[in-house]
Amino acid sequence: MFRRVLGVLILGSCAWPAAVSAQERVPYAGSTAVGVDVGVFLPREAQLDNAPIVSGLLEYYVTPRVSLRTDFGLTNPGFSRESTDSLRQIPLRMDVNYNWEGGKWHPFVGAGVGAYFLQFKDNGHALGQSETKPGVNVGGGAEYFTGRTVSIKGEARYHAIGHTQTGQDPSGLVVTAGLKKYW
Repeated sequence: MFRRVLGVLILGSCAWPAAVSAQERVPYAGSTAVGVDVGVFLPREAQLDNAPIVSGLLEYYVTPRVSLRTDFGLTNPGFSRESTDSLRQIPLRMDVNYNWEGGKWHPFVGAGVGAYFLQFKDNGHALGQSETKPGVNVGGGAEYFTGRTVSIKGEARYHAIGHTQTGQDPSGLVVTAGLKKYW
């Protein structure tokens, strides 16, 4: 009898943290999220046209309020003088974000740094050498939790990127909407 009671207590004590963890609010310290965003890139320079952007993200929560997010994307804005020419941008960023608990709504702000891989294109073909430029970004948005581990998010971030060798300014505002899954 003593062994059975001891066994039940041991099993119960092992199962209790898992049951409590399953009910924790998301995000919690140590949680991770993956996501996808789609939106529009609005370049600062008038010579570049607005362009669609798509990106993926991986986010780790150091605390329930502070996260580290890495993001990888692609946009290819054309030039207004000749739309078949473009300046492809592939940003690889690391951001620090802070969010506020608001029930289903979690507004957030963030800033980060990144490497921006740039390639001029002429009629869809690479023109010259690609360039890697440093950049910084700042922005914010909000997440709306549709379930305990799934959210829809919207955000706007301004990206300040170093000028290209030909003097083009690839900086601009990115406005996106996306989906995130937590675990």
